[in-house]
Amino acid sequence: MGKKDVILIIDDSRLNRKALIDILAGEYEILQAANGKEGLEILDREGENIAAIILDLIMPIMNGYEFLKEFKAQVKYDNLPVVVTTAADGLEDERKCLKLGVSDFIPKSFDRDIIRFRIMNVIRQSKRQTLEFDPLTKLYNQQKFYMEVETLLKRYSEETFIFMRIDVERFKMINSFYGTKEGDRLICYMADIIHHQMRHVERCVYGRITADIFAVCFPYNMALAEDIANFMEESLKHHKAHYYLEPSIGIYVIEDNSMEISTIYDRVTIAAKESKGSYRCAYTMYTHEMEEQMIREQEIINEMEHALNHSQFTVFYQPQFDAETKKPCGAEALVRWIKPDGSMVSPGDFIPVFEKNGFIIQLDMFVWEMVCKYLRKRLDEGKKVDAVSVNVSRVNLYNPGFVETVTELVQKYRIPVKYFHLEITESAFIDNMVILKKILTELQNRGFTILMDDFGSGYSSLNVLKNIDVDVLKIDMGFLPKSRDDVRSEKILAAVINMAKDLDIPSIAEGVEEKEQYDLLKELGCTVIQGYYFGRPMPEKEYAALCDRS
Repeated sequence: MGKKDVILIIDDSRLNRKALIDILAGEYEILQAANGKEGLEILDREGENIAAIILDLIMPIMNGYEFLKEFKAQVKYDNLPVVVTTAADGLEDERKCLKLGVSDFIPKSFDRDIIRFRIMNVIRQSKRQTLEFDPLTKLYNQQKFYMEVETLLKRYSEETFIFMRIDVERFKMINSFYGTKEGDRLICYMADIIHHQMRHVERCVYGRITADIFAVCFPYNMALAEDIANFMEESLKHHKAHYYLEPSIGIYVIEDNSMEISTIYDRVTIAAKESKGSYRCAYTMYTHEMEEQMIREQEIINEMEHALNHSQFTVFYQPQFDAETKKPCGAEALVRWIKPDGSMVSPGDFIPVFEKNGFIIQLDMFVWEMVCKYLRKRLDEGKKVDAVSVNVSRVNLYNPGFVETVTELVQKYRIPVKYFHLEITESAFIDNMVILKKILTELQNRGFTILMDDFGSGYSSLNVLKNIDVDVLKIDMGFLPKSRDDVRSEKILAAVINMAKDLDIPSIAEGVEEKEQYDLLKELGCTVIQGYYFGRPMPEKEYAALCDRS
C-alpha cells in the first residue's frame, strides 16, 4: 500500500478538527494546528510532506488571513493547495481568500462527500502542476517549457520569435565553493528577475531548464531582448553575495517556427557559451560560424584531460632582463601544449576554452607546481635563483580557498615567496574591486609579490591603481610605439613609466621586439624588459642554462 498524503488542519476548534479527522483519517495522514502561528511552524518542519491545508479563518494569535499572507510570501509553497472552511454567508470571506490564492472552499456543515471530493481534487490538481513546474523556482520546468514554446510557435507560425538562454558564469564553482544552499538562493534570485521582466509580455514563455539555466521565448523585439540582458547583468551585480556574478546570455532569432525546440535550444546554447568571458556586451547573438567554432572547441575539450595526464602540457619560461645591465633577472611561466607528433596547440586556442569550462583551475595548478619544482631544484643545487611569475586566471580568484592553496604549495616545496610572483591581468581587477583587494592584501601580507598584467589594456587602469596596491606594473605592448616617429604613443608610454616611478612601483615592458623599442624604454627609465628582442619563451633546461651563463 502506498504512503498516504498528509493534510494539515489549522482550526482553533477542537470539535471542528475532530469532525474533519473522522472524515479524512482513513485516506490521509493528519497534522493539526490550533492557529496560524502553529500552522506555519508545522509547515517549516513538514512542508515537503504536506499535500494540502484545510484552514479556518477566525482564530486567536494568528487568524486565517494573516496565515495566508505569510504563507503566500514563500515561493516554495506556490503549489501547495489551501482549502478554507466557510460559513453559509461567507461570500465576502471567499472573495478575500481568492485574492490571496486559496484553491477551494468547504462549508462548515462538513458534508462528508463534499469534503472528500474537494480535498481529492485540489491534491490531484496540485500534483499535476508539480509535474509541470520546477519545484525550486515555480517556473515551468524544461518539459513543460518546451511544450509551451512548441505550441506558441505553431499557433503564430508566421511571426518571428526570439529565444534567449540565460545562466551565470562559473555556477558550478559557486556551488562547490559556497554550497548548494547559496547556489539555490542565486537560482531563485534569477527566477524572480526573469518573472518580474516577463510577466506582462504578451505571447511569452519562460522557464528553468536545469541548474542555473533559464530560457525565454517571445515575439521578435531586440530592444526588449537587450533590456532583459542588461537588467540581468545589473541585477546580478547587486545580488548580496561574496563573489562577482556575470550572466552568460545567448540570443537566437528563430529562423523557422517548425524547427525542433531541442535544435533551437542547441543553437542558443552555442551563443550563450560564446558570451562566457566576454566583457564587451551582456549577450551574444547566434551565428552559423559559432557552430563551426564550437566543434573546434569541443575537440580541445575532448583531449584536455588526456593531454594533462600524459604530460602534453609543459612550462616554458620567457626571460626578463634588467634594462640597464641586460642580464636575466626573472621570467614569466607560460604553458604550452605539445602533442606527441610535435605539433603545438596555440594558447590562444585552448586558454579561452579552459577559462570557459573551468579546466583552467587544474592547468594553473599544474603550472604553479612545475614552477615550484624548478625553483626547488635551483635552490637545492645552490645556483642563482631569480623570481618567476605565474599567471592566475580570473576563475581561480573566485575560489575562497585560493590564498591557502598558493600558500600551501610554496610551503610544500619550501619556496621563499620572494621567488614566486603572481600575475593577475588588469581586466580581472574590474570584476569586483572590493573582493579582489581583500584577496591581494592577504597575499601581500603573506609576502607574495603581485604583478598587474596588461596594464593599460582596460578601461579603468588608473582607478585600479588608486584602489589597490600592486607591486609591479606590466605595461601592455599596445603602448609601445611602432617607430620613433610615433610621438603620441611615446608620450603616453613616458607618462605611464613616470607614474610608476612616482608610485615607487617597478615597471616591466612586455612585447619588446625591436632595438628601437628597447632603447626608448631604457631612456624613459623602464625597469625590466620582456619580449622577443631579448628572448622568446623557452623550455626549462634552456632557461636554466641562460641563467647559469649570466
